[in-house]
Amino acid sequence: MKNKILMAMAAATALVVLAGCSSSSSTASSAADSTAASSTASSAAASEETTETTGKADGVYTAQMDDASAEAAYGWRDELVVEYKDGKIVSATFESYDADGNKKSETTAETYPMDPSPADWMPELSENIVKAGTSSEIDGITGATLATNNAKAMLAAIEAEGEPDQTLVVSEPEA
Repeated sequence: MKNKILMAMAAATALVVLAGCSSSSSTASSAADSTAASSTASSAAASEETTETTGKADGVYTAQMDDASAEAAYGWRDELVVEYKDGKIVSATFESYDADGNKKSETTAETYPMDPSPADWMPELSENIVKAGTSSEIDGITGATLATNNAKAMLAAIEAEGEPDQTLVVSEPEA
């Protein structure tokens, strides 16, 4: 019975593939051109939408996690600094500081044994923030879930109520 089902599925797949391959090259070329034009238009529209929906004035925006979050993170306070230009994020720096102002990204494996090393994932998270352009689209970092969630929460706060040259204090996001 399984063999009959598999044979029927294989035959149906072969028919679909053959039917798709039999279309003329001009139709395929036209479809490819149409798809490329549609993709370009979609990218342009998305870019304009990002600019319009952020509504952020040019400037540097800062958010940091609150005292409870820092305490839960063994004294390390996460901070996000983003720069907007023409309504888009053009740079972002995610960093964590201890009470003495030391940067987590500059710790050694002996002083902060984490795998992956903060020196490796913090720049990647910062790049992901710029690429995403919005808090809901930030790609997470494997092994740094708490920091990724904090970055999303801080950027969401900046998007909602941030002003240039102001530091927002953000509570830890709900799990």
